[in-house]
Amino acid sequence: MGAVAVIVAAGLFGPLLAVWRRFPLPVVVGEIVAGIVVGPQLLDIVHPDEPVVMALHDAGFALLMFTVGLHLRLHDPALRRAAPKALIAVAATGLVAVPLAILISDAAALGHPAAVAIVLATSSAAIAMPVLTDTGGGELPPQFAGVAAWIVMADVITIVALPLVTAQSSVTRVLLASAAVTAAAWVALVVLHRVSRSEFWHRLDAASTEKGWGLNLRISLLLLFALAWIGPKLGTSMLVAGFAAGVAVSALGVSGRLTQQILGVGEGFLIPAFFVVLGSTIDPAGLVTRDGIILTVGLFLGTMVVHMLGGLAGGFRPASSLVASAQMGVPLALVTLGRTQGWLSGDEAAAFVAAALLSVGACALGAHRLGRVLPRQFNPGLPADLRRNDDRGQV
Repeated sequence: MGAVAVIVAAGLFGPLLAVWRRFPLPVVVGEIVAGIVVGPQLLDIVHPDEPVVMALHDAGFALLMFTVGLHLRLHDPALRRAAPKALIAVAATGLVAVPLAILISDAAALGHPAAVAIVLATSSAAIAMPVLTDTGGGELPPQFAGVAAWIVMADVITIVALPLVTAQSSVTRVLLASAAVTAAAWVALVVLHRVSRSEFWHRLDAASTEKGWGLNLRISLLLLFALAWIGPKLGTSMLVAGFAAGVAVSALGVSGRLTQQILGVGEGFLIPAFFVVLGSTIDPAGLVTRDGIILTVGLFLGTMVVHMLGGLAGGFRPASSLVASAQMGVPLALVTLGRTQGWLSGDEAAAFVAAALLSVGACALGAHRLGRVLPRQFNPGLPADLRRNDDRGQV
């Protein structure tokens, strides 16, 4: 259990940096840096190939993708009304990303240009949506509906496409497996949502609340981790399982109390553990090599170019395009998949993570120009519309 204690302790480095007044940094930066320090490259305390460490990594990854899906706000009518304009930006972003990805992959001797194109074109709803929504009520101002729709579309499309372009087996099998896991998530949550209205469930929930059983949390984690276990068995990634569960929770308006419990376990333990373990797999020395520099600079500048041109095509302000350029979930998922499948080195993983962190800085600049505030944490918590739905006994 020594490795677990070190991982938990290393995770505290993120909040410590985030509250540093002179140079406050997002929590995720401190957690990844701490992982590099305790990993094989420096102190050699945490070893990513140990079973308990791998289990923490996988559980945190599933919960991370659940959080990403949770922030998509697919039920917001303002996003649906802004969809046509956003679709133009998404299409333009994708078209520009493909040739740039080929150039970057060739220059850095990376290969997998399709995966690079997905990273260039993606956005992060978990980072950008809290920037665009009002802090008090969590409502989306009408002037930001278009860019929010762009971010949501890009997030969904790139997350769905990533397992397909990195598949080591038949793409058809991966596609069918992803559809099966997604359908299972929706069916399970619909069933739980209806069961929660029964008299028996209310009695059981009341007993759980009184005696501190945490029944809702147990069932929710069972569902999430069962899907994360089934996904790879069927031939897809646990990325799909966590993301599908998060999207379903967001769309169905599942109880805010239950979701807060899941996020409490995730943000308090498993997601920081994932970032620490991820950091332990990264070789920071790769950032100063020729290929590392080319890949880092190419990914960051490519992301800026892609989103600026995509925003121009969709009629968005440059500041909005900077907010839409924020990345985190997809690059980290690519690093996880690439390292697991063996086609991404520690040097290359460091470049993807560094470029993603630089994109968060660009998002902060765009947020400042829009008069908004960038939250310091990567997982900004439960969306306000779910926080308001906290009826007792409801799943």
